[in-house]
Amino acid sequence: MKRFVHLWFPYWPVERMRRERPLRPEHPLRRERPLRPERRLRRERPLRPEHPLRPEHLRDVHDIFDDNPLVLVTSGGHGIEITAVNAKAAAQGLWVGQGLADARALMPGLASLAAEPSRDAEALAALAQWCGRYGPQRNVYGNCSIWIDVSGVAHLYGGEAGLLADAVRRLQGFGFTVRAGLADTPAAAYALARFGVGGGGMDTDTGFAIIEPGRLRSELAGFPVEALRLDAEAVLLLKRLGLKRIGQLYGIPRASLRRRFNEANFGRGKASRSRSARTSHTSKTSRTSMNAGKAELAAEVVLRLDQLLGEISEPLKPLAEPPLLKVRQSWTDPLISAQGIAAEVGVLASRLVEQLSRQGLGCRHVRASLYRADGTVAIVEAGTSMVCRDGDHLMGLLAEKFSAIDAGFGIDVAELACVRAEPMEEAQERLGVGEGGGQEDARALTRLVDRLVNRLGSSRVQMLAACESHVPEWAQRLLPARDLVGRSCARKPASDTGLSRPPRPFLLVSPPEPISVRAGCTAGRPFSFVWRRVRHGVVRCEGPERIAPEWWRDIGRPAERAARERDYYRIEAQGGARFWIFHELPADGEACDGQTAPGGRWMMHGLYGSGA
Repeated sequence: MKRFVHLWFPYWPVERMRRERPLRPEHPLRRERPLRPERRLRRERPLRPEHPLRPEHLRDVHDIFDDNPLVLVTSGGHGIEITAVNAKAAAQGLWVGQGLADARALMPGLASLAAEPSRDAEALAALAQWCGRYGPQRNVYGNCSIWIDVSGVAHLYGGEAGLLADAVRRLQGFGFTVRAGLADTPAAAYALARFGVGGGGMDTDTGFAIIEPGRLRSELAGFPVEALRLDAEAVLLLKRLGLKRIGQLYGIPRASLRRRFNEANFGRGKASRSRSARTSHTSKTSRTSMNAGKAELAAEVVLRLDQLLGEISEPLKPLAEPPLLKVRQSWTDPLISAQGIAAEVGVLASRLVEQLSRQGLGCRHVRASLYRADGTVAIVEAGTSMVCRDGDHLMGLLAEKFSAIDAGFGIDVAELACVRAEPMEEAQERLGVGEGGGQEDARALTRLVDRLVNRLGSSRVQMLAACESHVPEWAQRLLPARDLVGRSCARKPASDTGLSRPPRPFLLVSPPEPISVRAGCTAGRPFSFVWRRVRHGVVRCEGPERIAPEWWRDIGRPAERAARERDYYRIEAQGGARFWIFHELPADGEACDGQTAPGGRWMMHGLYGSGA
């Protein structure tokens, strides 16, 4: 007998966003609170503000997700509408489809973020692939559910209760709220997962419920008609007929149900009926379309009821399995030495590359499984920054780890699998002399990053990435090198836009350090300054270059803590060292004449040459 599981994630969009979004980093000029080590790595990337005028985006984003009612919104035909809510917002009576203005009229401090439906769908599809551990046939249902065919699988988990308990435990460990139902039909599993509490079958402590085989009619009789997966119009019409529970539909013949639908009134008023009766043609057309609509609703109710009880099989489209990309080789005489293992795995790498080439794919992650004669397995893995179809490069990444493998009594079977594959198009090489240097440099950089990451780990190999900010502290950030070399540059850096700007120092002092400027200034330019107890005489000075703060970062802050405008100077000292210093202007934005203006500060921010 077929058995199906339905996994429902009631707050999927919000919880998916919370799982993927890092914490908002503190401004680098304000370091009152040191970051805990476990949070420092999570505060690398600033959040994109959805709207600069909303003070709620200045809070810690995880506090917004966890401690406050939160809604996700999108622009609709009637303004900004709510598309998802978290648990606290649902407890306050907010619902999907409600206007944001109406919700904020009830809750003035309601936090909101822009919905990301495409990313929600991608993440749900990836989670459905992960659910293959519970059954080979599975797929997403709607925008927040997954169905799984678990027929013949439950015994691997100690029974159906053990299977659901394992699934719920793992998914809750990922940070998702999940409700699960298991029944004979996909429709019954859907009803049990979403309306099980009303039917009395849901265990709120475990988060799942099970209907034993052959007991659908009795167990689902008390469920509301909404559990039939009907649209709102059909549910409304059923309730007008006094049919509020699924069990009330059992004893009604199908023909009688259709007749009741045809006789039901949709609740049109006299004014509406008088307008539709102004012309006979319009009246006949209206009645015909109304009768056709009622017939469709009746047919939908009958179909959904039959699918629920298993009278009609429901067509399901399982998730397409990715192609199996692996090669395998066995030997009569086990391999002992690392050189012999590397040579044989190199042959497997060539065969795997040929298989990838035939399917137009490239490898991003490769795994070598080496089976010893005593039954144990040694696994070696390696990843690449970009799609790769070079067997020598893949083999080079794996061979570095073969020396650490203990062959034991020998390795008699080896398997090489492409764990992650992506489409790869053939690139036309340039034929001109010297024109392909850039491509060769890119390949060399990619291979270097792959080797370093393979040895040291992804988190220990980083590169600077340009950001869309003119403030020096925010102009660049460190990111994993593998992500940068494998990312297509959609935006040009500022140096490639054709706009000239003054040169920047190669070393940034972070945070800026205060310096003492000699009282006598000429037109606001320093004559000499003291930094780290060393006095430097100024030989040449260029500037000022004024850099204004990003005003949206200061929304909601007290005025005394807001960032101020800066005048930057490029200084050459008597010893030849070159510095990058700035004068932080007072709140009124006026530069000084002579001595430092009240409230202004001189700071050291960068080095062009040796001077530290």
